[in-house]
Amino acid sequence: MIRALGTLALCGLIMLGTSSPAMAARPKAQLKIAVAVKGGETKTVRLHCGPAGGNHPNARAACELLEQVQGDPKQLNVSPDAACTHELQPHAVGVKGQWYGKPVRWGKVFDNGCLVEAVTGAVAAL
Repeated sequence: MIRALGTLALCGLIMLGTSSPAMAARPKAQLKIAVAVKGGETKTVRLHCGPAGGNHPNARAACELLEQVQGDPKQLNVSPDAACTHELQPHAVGVKGQWYGKPVRWGKVFDNGCLVEAVTGAVAAL
């Protein structure tokens, strides 16, 4: 009985040892997000997901939104019914990096900040 428990414990340690490097080798989600306002400032942050981190002001919410679209920012449409004004203050948003091994490169110019928020939500809320 003691020998059987020792064998089980050894098997468990071997399995833990082999699964750990596989976890470490998993591709990461690391993105650089930039928002430039015409006539204003440009903000740039880094976003890491799995776990959420980087210097993004709301990394967890941004990662959750990107998880829903498999890391493809062009699929975001957080608040399609948002009532935005027709104010013209262009905001350029760019996202570049890796989403769990898949390259991400996306950019779009929005007429104003309200539209940026309506489409990208926390992702470009810098």
